[in-house]
Amino acid sequence: MTPRWRIWLGLALKAAGLLLGMAGLAILAGTVAMNLALEKDKVQVPNAIGMDLKDAAALLREVGLQPRMVVEEYSRTIPRGGVITQVPPGGTRARKNKEVRLTVSRGTDEILAPSVMGGPLPRAQRILAEHGMTVGLVARVHSGTFPADEVIAQDPLPGFPARRGSAMNLLVSLGREEPYYVMPSLVGSYASDALAFLKRLNLEARVSYEPHFGWEGFVVTQDPPPGTRIRAKEQVALTIGK
Repeated sequence: MTPRWRIWLGLALKAAGLLLGMAGLAILAGTVAMNLALEKDKVQVPNAIGMDLKDAAALLREVGLQPRMVVEEYSRTIPRGGVITQVPPGGTRARKNKEVRLTVSRGTDEILAPSVMGGPLPRAQRILAEHGMTVGLVARVHSGTFPADEVIAQDPLPGFPARRGSAMNLLVSLGREEPYYVMPSLVGSYASDALAFLKRLNLEARVSYEPHFGWEGFVVTQDPPPGTRIRAKEQVALTIGK
């Protein structure tokens, strides 16, 4: 290759590089211009967390955004009516008129357990519902002090910390337990003596008669048998000989 051709080739390469550079600058300038155009309609989202809902909404509208409360939740740190979370978060950029979704505090869910003892179970259910609590496990026992269906004890105790939505376990009275007896043997007793004995124990006698030589007027069989536990007002079947 002659020196002249080398010179022309060098000049051509330089011209091509210059054109490529100018094209790159044009692309870069276009990209920057497009980004600037896109950013022109964007604003910085203010941080509304911890603010009262009314003040947070006013602040967001002031910069051209649209506040929207989407849900209420309990919070131990944010007072009732304050913003707990927001989407999009503060510090980011968003288009004007974009919706900012806010989660608002319902206040703390911590309460002091109410007293429900000394009243009937329906009353306890009503009081717990008024405090945002529910009835949990219910155990029942006989009691000579508390009438039937009355609450004897509760967990948690009155005045102890509890949470809204939690359950309270209750101990409820079945009332006084009816006395029971151990059934004695009445076989061989005079029928009149056996019936008088059952009457004193408040037991109901069911009597039948069968022919039994030598056992006329005496108890021949009984049900329940001797040694059985039996409660007042239960029935005892006696067979009397005739």
